[in-house]
Amino acid sequence: MYKLIIFSLVIFPFYLSSDTPADQRNKYKKDEINAMDNGDLCPKAFSKKYNHHMVLIDTTTALTGAQKELVKRLVLSDEYLKLMKPIDKLSIMNLYDVAPAANRPIFSKCRPRSGDTGSPYKIDHHDPLWENITEVAGPFNKLFVQGVNDALELIAQNKPNPNADTRSQGSPIMGQIKEISRLHDLDFRSDSGYESRKLTIVSDLAQNTGRLPFYELCPNTKPCPSWEKFKKKKEYKIWAKQALPLFDETKYLVKPPDVHIIFLNSNFDQQLNKGVLEFWFDFLEESGVTNIEFDIETDYDGA
Repeated sequence: MYKLIIFSLVIFPFYLSSDTPADQRNKYKKDEINAMDNGDLCPKAFSKKYNHHMVLIDTTTALTGAQKELVKRLVLSDEYLKLMKPIDKLSIMNLYDVAPAANRPIFSKCRPRSGDTGSPYKIDHHDPLWENITEVAGPFNKLFVQGVNDALELIAQNKPNPNADTRSQGSPIMGQIKEISRLHDLDFRSDSGYESRKLTIVSDLAQNTGRLPFYELCPNTKPCPSWEKFKKKKEYKIWAKQALPLFDETKYLVKPPDVHIIFLNSNFDQQLNKGVLEFWFDFLEESGVTNIEFDIETDYDGA
């Protein structure tokens, strides 16, 4: 059963669920996480990998002030970071003038213990007899929360990704999703070992490449081609098959990631009548994704 949920009003953040409750995870000490040399803050001795939330933010069209605020409040707020379960991993990737295969996350770390005794997760609580609250909370506040805020500031300034070195033209959204699904070093493949994965895509969904230039195929009020129609064209048939992300559970025997799309429709599809959502839903469904959720930008007044 495929699930398509479309919201026109953004209120609550979309939290990642976990198969293993936080309180069943082993508590670790500050010196047991990989915090040196820009480490990923993941416990060194842990072989268990719980959840990985990958956030892909498309800034090939610069974000407006309202859109930047939406990303912060809906996806990466301080509240969300606190409510993330300890040891879950968060990665942030900026799609901006970078070839998909050369792109790298600007942030990728496990959520460390916060040390907060008011946290809903007991694993967070510091032991006042044996632990210094400042030392326990340091990695969470200085390396995790501040690291996320630094990444958002870089994106807000629309600066190139310092971790990537090959430039791209256009908006290769499909290509970036494919690389996220197959490159080992991004730690998001079906064989990466996580109990669950979630991919959040913040974009106007206006794919703009040589083979699929949305701005040429569906300018102004002209509807975009459907995925079904596009993939059946003789000149695109082989490419369309290769463009699919590697998420199919029947092939890889692993549950596909949940996909949450924040559709910045005021950029390209203000009236929601160009068939953009339908195109992407069909594309993701064919790739094997079974849980797809859309949030739609709400600051466009329809005039």
